[in-house]
Amino acid sequence: MQIQMQFSEKSFVLTLENNAAARDFYALLPLSLSFSDYVGKEKIARLDKSLSTQESGEYDPQIGDFFYFAPWGNVGIFYAKQPPYKGLVKLGVAKDSKESFIAHLKAQKQDFILTIENILAESKK
Repeated sequence: MQIQMQFSEKSFVLTLENNAAARDFYALLPLSLSFSDYVGKEKIARLDKSLSTQESGEYDPQIGDFFYFAPWGNVGIFYAKQPPYKGLVKLGVAKDSKESFIAHLKAQKQDFILTIENILAESKK
């Protein structure tokens, strides 16, 4: 499954993981979420609906990962290295232009709206 994220007139393709949380997230699309900076390492947004955390074990987060943090019910994107943390579920990763994606995220100094669509829906427009 692939999704497209759009913000500040740029769009990026991410590939979702094959897990229950990613499938739950995909079913919510399209979405427009308000993202903000968190600890100078990630951009996060609150989801209105919880995602399944079945099939998810601890993982080693990487720059460019799209994730779900179950304890807070938010999704986010790492633009700096973070250690593993209980409740963190990898949803996907930037497919192409990862460096450009990360640089664009870092450049967002204020809260911003990020629109997320599945690639299939986007191609039908």
